Order: sequence, then C-alpha cells, then structure tokens
Amino acid sequence: MHSGIANVWRERWRLIGFAAAAAALIAYAGISLVVADSVTRPYRRALASSPAVFGLDYEDVTFPSTGDAILLSGWFLPAAGSDRVVLIVHGRNSSRTGDSGELVPHAAALVERGYNVLAFDFRGHGESGGLRYTLGTAEQRDVLGAVAYLEERGFAPARMGFWAHSMGAATVLLTAAASPAVHTVVADSSFARLDDLLAEQLPRTSGLPGFFNPPGLFFARVVFDSD
Repeated sequence: MHSGIANVWRERWRLIGFAAAAAALIAYAGISLVVADSVTRPYRRALASSPAVFGLDYEDVTFPSTGDAILLSGWFLPAAGSDRVVLIVHGRNSSRTGDSGELVPHAAALVERGYNVLAFDFRGHGESGGLRYTLGTAEQRDVLGAVAYLEERGFAPARMGFWAHSMGAATVLLTAAASPAVHTVVADSSFARLDDLLAEQLPRTSGLPGFFNPPGLFFARVVFDSD
C-alpha cells in the first residue's frame, strides 16, 4: 500500500514538474516576443523643424521604397544650377529633421554650398508609412527608393552623396556594399556589427538578462520580418 501511495505522489510530482517547465517555457517565449516587438517598433518622432525656418525653398515629396513600395516622405531642397545632391539619412527613432531639428541647419549649409538636398524619413519614422523597422535590413530598400526617385529627377548616382547618422549610416554602408548606386558616403556613428550592438543594448534597454536575446531576435525575424 505504501509503495502505491509513493508511486501516486511520484507521478503527481512528475506532472507538477512538467507543468512548471511548460509554464516557464511559455513565459520565456512570451517575454521574448515582447522583446521582439520592442526591438522592431520605432518611436515615431514628430518633425522638429523645417527648411522654412532658414528661408529655404523646398518641396514636400513622397516616393516608394524599392521592392515593398512603402510610401516615404521627405523634403527636396534645390540648389540652382547644380547637378549634385546629398541625401541626409537619419538614425533610429528620429526623423529627417533629427531629434531636435539639428539636421535642418546641415541641409541649409549644403544648399548654400551648391548641393541639392533630399532629406527623408525612414519607414516607421516621421511622416513615412510602415509600422516596423529592422535596424538597417529593410531600410536599404528605403535608400534605394530615394536613389531611384532622384534618378527620375535627372540626377546621376555618381553625383549623389550620403550624409548618414547611426542606423542611417549602417543602412547606407550596407546598401553601398550591395548596390553600385551608392558611391559617396559620410557615415557618422554607424555600428560595426548588429549582433554585438544588440547583445550590449538589449539587456540595458529591456532590463532583462542577455539570455532573452536569442529568442527575441528569432521572433523579430520570423514574426516581424526583421532580419
């Protein structure tokens, strides 16, 4: 009789152990999914300034990203008689103006020196379409869409230059490695390896230990199409 009771309790503890392990696994996956959501969802920051502040002529423009046709918004600032153009490419959670408008004076300075300027918002940022971002992978389509738009306006890729910051810098460098359309790049504060950046930043921003990184990045790729 005693052995029968012991067997019953052993079976109960085995079931409790399985249930606890399953609950822990579900919680681990659920928290990792939240991490993936936070990694791929940008903070949409409002435009902080305008070329009009500097008395500049400009056009509100839109164009599709290459490949997935997400509608992107930007400004084109003309420089009379010039066939040169600089694309200003912002960082994560920012916009064509920069966080507090700091990119607009750069655009003004470029126009004064005879460069046309295209400043645009990445997908999921500023006034552009899209709900997610990928820290440089899908954003390459945005860069190529900007190049295609400028080609339609008569600019040759060899006369285009890029001034890019942070995620924008990494995106433009990735695009330059894959496409002959990108020639001249000034890259400010690009990350070298995304995996290294996320390994350092994710635990800091989420408050979670680093072992949530691998499943979080897996869900970011599979669920939110971020690679």
